[in-house]
Amino acid sequence: MNIYLPIEVKVRELEGKVLLALTAAERGHTVILGNKKETINFAKEGKLPPGIVHDKSLTPGKYKIENYKQLKEHRHLITAQDEESGLLDESFDDFAKRRFSEETVSNVDRIFTWGTHDCRSLKSIYPKYSDKIVKTGSPRVDFWRKELDKYYLENDPDLGSYILVVSNFGYPIDENPFWNRIARLRKAGYFERDPKMEKYMYENTAYQFRLLYRFVEMIRQLSIDFPNTKIVVRPHPVDSMDAWQNLVEQKSNIIIKREDSISGWIRNANLIIHNGCTSALEAAVSGIPRIAYRPIPDDLERAIPNNVSLQAFSLEDLKKMVSDFLQKDSKVKIITSEPGNDIINSRLSSLTDKLAVEKIVDEWERIGQSTDLKSSTAEQLIESKPIDKKSFKKIIKGRVIQIRNFLINKDSNQKKNEKFLKTSHKFPSLTSDELEIIVDKLKNTLNRFNNVKITRYGEKSFIFSRDNSI
Repeated sequence: MNIYLPIEVKVRELEGKVLLALTAAERGHTVILGNKKETINFAKEGKLPPGIVHDKSLTPGKYKIENYKQLKEHRHLITAQDEESGLLDESFDDFAKRRFSEETVSNVDRIFTWGTHDCRSLKSIYPKYSDKIVKTGSPRVDFWRKELDKYYLENDPDLGSYILVVSNFGYPIDENPFWNRIARLRKAGYFERDPKMEKYMYENTAYQFRLLYRFVEMIRQLSIDFPNTKIVVRPHPVDSMDAWQNLVEQKSNIIIKREDSISGWIRNANLIIHNGCTSALEAAVSGIPRIAYRPIPDDLERAIPNNVSLQAFSLEDLKKMVSDFLQKDSKVKIITSEPGNDIINSRLSSLTDKLAVEKIVDEWERIGQSTDLKSSTAEQLIESKPIDKKSFKKIIKGRVIQIRNFLINKDSNQKKNEKFLKTSHKFPSLTSDELEIIVDKLKNTLNRFNNVKITRYGEKSFIFSRDNSI
């Protein structure tokens, strides 16, 4: 079969999607992995042979429903797994109602869940489609497992030991202004599906601003009190890098880094400091010490990741914990904070035995059995690839218009285009070299995938297929 894997946020999804593509190609399927244009868009326009399109969410909206209708018209099957996870709240139900709907769920052939927590909720809310909802685990979580320890051994070896401070501040320092995000969510129908959401966003953003100051203060103070320890600040994928560079004073032992996936930074850290962040779940699975910094406790905090961490309620408490950790062996205390195991096991599956990627490919093969979906060769896909008919003159004209609009910054132009959010920072590029590094590390770590060949398909996309000559 042909399988089409779009990526939205590169630093979040690339490694997991590469492992998924390698696993499918190893079994004889052909996979196009890359940007939306050369996966979902080509598929819905009938420019790719019928196959399986794997979406990153089932968020309701007119545009998505139309996409699914067009994909079905061109005989594609559709599967999805929400990359946002929704695992940080006590209940998954509100997330399920915002990010799923009867119409989107009815249009897909399989929904893959992260674990028991989200699987049970979705089956309860959408019982008519219970058979479609499968607990597979996430390809991203496969990288948290012990088998992947070796994969991260060479993550920036020149950096040495460090404390990792993870950002989870959302709207205060988002690349997109708060009002644009409100407009986009309103247009997409989020506030209709969840009437409490808009008020929550205002209240949570106000809280996040207060918490952000405490984190900036903490980072500066740690750099002074522990001058021989590097403090790595990891911005969230949607954070403005300029924001962090301007907020945190530049010191020799403060490093602001967003390159590569967060998993490598977590795996090689001496200690993680966060507040309500998914990184705490990952650190718990990977056995990395973690502290939830809670200087202004509030009901708006995400309790789940904080509960799998040691908790500090003041800067003095935090500094003492860090000092104790750096001077003594307090690692066991931080790792075994309860009730971590119950939380982790209920929210994440495939932490042992079969990898999540294997379970997902199993399901793809099940739904493909009753169809006549065939695998194309890389050469066939490249030969039939649509030609970009945009002339050089049109490209130059388009760039001039972009620059003009940026300089003028006309609100009316933004409304006319109905595009509220910038997205280019989510998937800026994908080079052959960076993909090759990921693939080679996976081959060496898992001792497999040597029969898979990779061919460039587009500027931000590649074809994975089985090399039958090996």
